[in-house]
Amino acid sequence: MSDSETRPPAGKFTTAPVDSVHFGPGSIGALAEECERLGVTRLLVVASPSLMTRFDVESCLQRATGGRVVAIFDGSRPHVPHDAVLAGIQTASNAGVDGLLSIGGGSAIDLTKAIAMGITRSVTTRDDLLACRPYTANATSSLPHISVSTTLSAGEFTGFIGITDTVRQVKDIYGAQNFAPQAVILDPEITVHTPRPMWVATGFKAIDHAIEALCSADAQPVVDALATDSLRRLVSYLPSSYQDAWNLHAAGQCQVGAWESIFGVPNVRFGLSHALGHRLGGRLGIPHGITSCVVLPSVLEFNLEYTRAPQQVIAGILATGTGADPRLGAAELLRRFITAQNLPTRLRDLDIRQDDLPALARECVADVLGAANPRPVTSEAEVIEVLRRAW
Repeated sequence: MSDSETRPPAGKFTTAPVDSVHFGPGSIGALAEECERLGVTRLLVVASPSLMTRFDVESCLQRATGGRVVAIFDGSRPHVPHDAVLAGIQTASNAGVDGLLSIGGGSAIDLTKAIAMGITRSVTTRDDLLACRPYTANATSSLPHISVSTTLSAGEFTGFIGITDTVRQVKDIYGAQNFAPQAVILDPEITVHTPRPMWVATGFKAIDHAIEALCSADAQPVVDALATDSLRRLVSYLPSSYQDAWNLHAAGQCQVGAWESIFGVPNVRFGLSHALGHRLGGRLGIPHGITSCVVLPSVLEFNLEYTRAPQQVIAGILATGTGADPRLGAAELLRRFITAQNLPTRLRDLDIRQDDLPALARECVADVLGAANPRPVTSEAEVIEVLRRAW
């Protein structure tokens, strides 16, 4: 027996600082309770302009919060451009709010975290904002944040903030563990307003979280258990929730799966798929769920010799959920599952030319070299190899 087979499990598990999670149909009704608990009387709602047109967000949230909404900032945009952050900070300051309420997907949630950071750090300019980099473990927020999630990106469970500096065309990582929302609402009734292509794409972002957690160089048993159950739920229920927005059972199962996919993140670092997705998203504006679809299968192939055991688990779950042969392997089964949901699996599907790959590799290499990939990445040539597999 090897040492790893005879040693008892040992380590440390840190939970994300989310105080409470309300989940299930009608759980948006817990907003007033959470405002009371957090001492919030004047809320700024942060949303995207498209969400504001899909249903009466203001009336819904005024009722659910007991009339505490005093301002709405509908300037959320994909990948959180820095000018949206500055405008949101100004809106919050002008309204004199004592709490923030995000409703939407990852961009609205990250924008709300960024507004909280900006208020806490007295940010008024781009230079002030850049000075808040990078991610700082022990920073705190002066504004409570409640999140109503409408997608499966699961950004509501972390303190990470991705902000795109549009001058440099680079997406920077900000935040701190304590910038995670204090309360999260996962109400499947609210998700019926989410466009189905967006819903299913963000589901693959959650699948990316689960798979890279299982394959992480930092893997540990509690995270493995969460990620495994996450993957089972998402593979089983994402297709039916995609086909029918009113299948609240399937949507709720996917929400729990997304929650499980990210909840152990303070304890493991993600690998190559997240590093590449971060750069492709910020530089080219590709939604993160789509970057997962085109990059993750190739990353699984690249890492295979270092992750055979977790990839067997992943292949088994994908095969069980789709009726396919597990001997096809995790990467091929994942590609087939993505294709079945009408999503792209190749960079060329996104109009990226093969000639563009060396330049993309150079831009990605700094992120990739810092990733906790199970197979160490030591050169730009290896990044090009993965991108060529994905092309």
